Amino acid sequence: MAADKSTITFDVADCKVYEMLTDTDSSATYGAAVDVPGIQEVTVEANFVTAELKGDGGKVLAKKGKIDRLNFSATYSELSLDVMKTIYGGTVATAGSSSSETASYEFNSRSLPYFKVEFLINDIESDLSEIAMVLNKCQVTGGSIMGGSTDNFSQPQFDAEAILSAYTGAFGTVEFREAVTGLSA
Repeated sequence: MAADKSTITFDVADCKVYEMLTDTDSSATYGAAVDVPGIQEVTVEANFVTAELKGDGGKVLAKKGKIDRLNFSATYSELSLDVMKTIYGGTVATAGSSSSETASYEFNSRSLPYFKVEFLINDIESDLSEIAMVLNKCQVTGGSIMGGSTDNFSQPQFDAEAILSAYTGAFGTVEFREAVTGLSA
């Protein structure tokens, strides 16, 4: 049976980020998967670059457009030092003894790293088992690390742009899967 090519989606089930180690014409390599804990919302939007050629008294003679990146946004539930290290660079450290250990993240990166994002949707209205989206080469562009207010939960959020990977020549992929595969380990 041919795989479905359209479906209605509901909810996001999982999201992971991976440090990008290399991106060459012959390969792309990534670090270990880092779970984005308590993923609540993801959004992917195309960013378009367009131009018009006008002439003959202002008439549009030609129009050209392309997608030059994908914009990604994620909102999640739990502040994670490992997520921060993957998307912002920096250092995670632990100190102290087993009875009074301290974990910390230090903002010390001079440049923002590249990373891969994968997320999974498995509540869908079709014979499919899941949908996975992979963004191969991202860099964070904004968001909120931590907030706090009376009687409310903090919800970390980050925005990123996916650009073309040298290895794949693509921003990413959307996979409609008939079998449960999950995200990369």
